[in-house]
Amino acid sequence: MKNKNLPIFPLGIVALPGTIQNLQIFEPRYINMVKKCMENDHGFVIAFQKKLTKRDDCEVAQQGSYVEIIDFNNLPNNLLGITVKSLNKVSIKNLIQLEDGLNMAQTNPIIDPEVDDQALLAKFPEISNILSQILKHPRVANMPIEIDFNSADSVAYNLAGLIPIPWTYKQSLLEAFDASQRLLILSKYIEEISTG
Repeated sequence: MKNKNLPIFPLGIVALPGTIQNLQIFEPRYINMVKKCMENDHGFVIAFQKKLTKRDDCEVAQQGSYVEIIDFNNLPNNLLGITVKSLNKVSIKNLIQLEDGLNMAQTNPIIDPEVDDQALLAKFPEISNILSQILKHPRVANMPIEIDFNSADSVAYNLAGLIPIPWTYKQSLLEAFDASQRLLILSKYIEEISTG
């Protein structure tokens, strides 16, 4: 997936690697994008779109997630429902808008530096513990989630995908330099909400 030109879907959400998102598609440009992705057996990139406060303009993040469609159905409200799984994070460069309004960009997978997963997970035991508890919840137990409890990134991304964290925090988790930075951000956030 090196240096690929891919469709960019700017949304007000962050798709963290390994997590599942359910989306409702209604704009013709994105319905066409989904059709083409399915015909050509490739995914697209979800990029966090932040509204700028002073104007109606939006800013698209320079890092997003490459996702693949794992399910789709027509919803009762005449919208197209798709379920996507985020596979990995990517950098987004040379964003252009096509005539139909669809965004395309050059994307490159981002590979984080290797870390000592076991040492990291031992340093932040509460992260794995909270994730284990959430997985027992009836609404989560049946979700098609695959978590590697020996991978600091898998634990961090999946926990962040399951708890209510502001999207800007989720984007900072996506953009974190490595798993140790990611777990630190997550740990501080959990401390904030539990003492706040």
